[in-house]
Amino acid sequence: MTIQGPYLLGSFPSTLLVVAAVLQSATAHFVLQVPTSLGFSDINEVQAPCGGFDTTSRNKVTNWPIGGHPIGVVTTHPNAHWQIRAALLENTQEFVDLIPNIIQDGMGNFCLMSVPGIANWVGKDAVLQLVQTAVDGQLYQCAAIKFVEGATASVPGNCRNGTNIVASIDPEYTGSTTVPTGAAVATTTGAPAATTTGLSSANRTINPSLLGFLASVIYVLDNILDILVLL
Repeated sequence: MTIQGPYLLGSFPSTLLVVAAVLQSATAHFVLQVPTSLGFSDINEVQAPCGGFDTTSRNKVTNWPIGGHPIGVVTTHPNAHWQIRAALLENTQEFVDLIPNIIQDGMGNFCLMSVPGIANWVGKDAVLQLVQTAVDGQLYQCAAIKFVEGATASVPGNCRNGTNIVASIDPEYTGSTTVPTGAAVATTTGAPAATTTGLSSANRTINPSLLGFLASVIYVLDNILDILVLL
């Protein structure tokens, strides 16, 4: 699989067609895997800015190196646009783009290997916001982060992509980002090794409803298929 532009993705196996058929008949959602989400609610995910969760929550804070940090989701939308944004904790009414908007085609695990931080915000508490726009509107999830000095963070095994995922920078993007479009990002090639680790503890314990469950099923099936390929 490929991506156009500086934001490198890897590869992951195909999602089973039967799961895809079921999901096409339902309202699709996404689950933020990396970094740890403020929380997931399939009912409230339509609520800006953080899917119904407290923007100022600091229960789990992820250090975000200026060199970049991975973002991984499980999406049940086969086609979507993504906004990757951040706001200072002291001003959560003003989110700014970290990278240009991304177009995603394909369903399942989706990983941006490295999204740069904001140098001027080093040492400051912030909120990461993901906005997914698809046929049924916009969905939101957030994570508590803190920008720190440092090179690109390592990519965990549950941040991965597959052969059905194709991503590119939105050619119609007219906004401005905090870093140049051509800024250096991760040089990792290919997807991280398959893992049998499930959803993060935050996502395992909140609102285990149908759509969240189906997103989890996609994630687990992808991992099982990876292991079978290696056998």
